[in-house]
Amino acid sequence: MLCLFGGTTAYSWFWYVRSIIFYFKNGFDFTEEFGPKMGDFDNNRYSTPRFKFLIGWPLFAVLNFVVALVAGLTLMGVVRPG
Repeated sequence: MLCLFGGTTAYSWFWYVRSIIFYFKNGFDFTEEFGPKMGDFDNNRYSTPRFKFLIGWPLFAVLNFVVALVAGLTLMGVVRPG
């Protein structure tokens, strides 16, 4: 479980940092799409590049980090489930 959420956390932070660099070099011009598709998230009205940059990727990265942190602390015995 820790490897699964640790890997997705690294993946989400990787793409968020890459999108920061990409949009910084382009002068934060959000007319160009960047990064991988976010599954069904891309099929609705919130799939604009600006929304994904400001809300989608940061929220995905922070939530994955929290789950990986709780899983790691549980495996170390610091947090006890239930």
